[in-house]
Amino acid sequence: MKADRLNSTDEMLAGAGGSLGSSRIVQVLWRFPTAVSSAALRGEWARLNSGRLSRGAVPALVPGARRRWVAAHNAEPLHESTRVLTGKTVTEWMDEQIRAPLPVGSDALWRLAAARCGSGTIVSLTVPHFRSDGLGVFAAIAAPRPRGGPPPAPSMLGDDIGDALGQVAHAVINSAHWIARLSADRPERDRVRAALRSAGSPAPASEPRFFVSAVLDLDAARWHERAEARGGTVNSLFVEIAANLVRARVPRAGDAVTVGIPTNLRRSAADGRANALVVVPLGLPGGTPQYDDLVGTRRETKAVLRDIGDASATLVPEPLWHLLPARYSTRLKAPGGQQTDVVASNFGPVPDGVVCFAGARADSIAVRTMNVPGLVPEKARLRASLCLSQVGDRLTVTVTGIPDQFGDADALTRLAVDEFARWGLAARCWP
Repeated sequence: MKADRLNSTDEMLAGAGGSLGSSRIVQVLWRFPTAVSSAALRGEWARLNSGRLSRGAVPALVPGARRRWVAAHNAEPLHESTRVLTGKTVTEWMDEQIRAPLPVGSDALWRLAAARCGSGTIVSLTVPHFRSDGLGVFAAIAAPRPRGGPPPAPSMLGDDIGDALGQVAHAVINSAHWIARLSADRPERDRVRAALRSAGSPAPASEPRFFVSAVLDLDAARWHERAEARGGTVNSLFVEIAANLVRARVPRAGDAVTVGIPTNLRRSAADGRANALVVVPLGLPGGTPQYDDLVGTRRETKAVLRDIGDASATLVPEPLWHLLPARYSTRLKAPGGQQTDVVASNFGPVPDGVVCFAGARADSIAVRTMNVPGLVPEKARLRASLCLSQVGDRLTVTVTGIPDQFGDADALTRLAVDEFARWGLAARCWP
């Protein structure tokens, strides 16, 4: 069995603290209508610690081989709050969990926390994005606890030699095809040249902005009905709502809005990659918010998602990227979600193995992906991010936005509720 290796997306996310001034964190939030016991939460912590989230990255023994993921123990304990949350303190508590340090290279691998809210419980799981994307986190949560301990590790030296040889061989083959394509694609050549010239003294940057948030529940059947009535789908309505929030508050959106659509590249449940997604940029008209129909957005979304293939996060073939010196590889990144105006992540129906957690069944599950300690405006274009998930007949949408344009959490919530109302959708705020 071959070792799981860090791919270019994992490495870029691991180095984001240096390149962007912030790290990306994935947060899954469960809302349970009844109390969840401490014993059940401790059992879930132990189960997760025996699974894919508890992995550390170690250097290869052979030059040219990629870093390996190996089993590790999470030093971050279960956190149970002694306070009872209310409507005013739920978001504050959620923010505390996502801002708690989980440094790259440390033994604090992920953080599980819980707090009482009324007669129920809210549970938070935060995972650094370089360890896993959102769907990978779902898969890790839903996976049963391994029996008989972890499988034996492959021979490190032999596996590293095999990976190094494979990287070199694939780099030679892929680079030959890439150079041939590049010779006929002037815009792509210009992008590569611009990336290679991007070295030099970094521009002065302001302080990071921690995004404000709103978490809202909506009726799934009503959403589908309103989308269909405008000639769209559940996803195209979601994308249009994301674009409208930017049109309403981000001045540069007068010309165009670029919506980042994360798309899953996994082909099976056995895919061991930490991050297996590509953020596809979708260009939509700018100007004022639009409510006419969804036909154009549906058509454009379908077109950009049609031929993704095994897209890479790099401007050069990924095997070649891994072999380049750091001073070049750090520049040759394909623009990702951080370089779009807004990201719209549609997780769809949440797997039952995630909905049922710690012996209880959640009535709502929210997902947030946020920059911590915050986004540095001069280093990233992103100004808002939305995540959509479904549990039963309920959709949950999280909206996060930069306070410079969206104000505080109350102002963002009012804007989001009004946007949903314009589509005929009633939104209810957590908790």
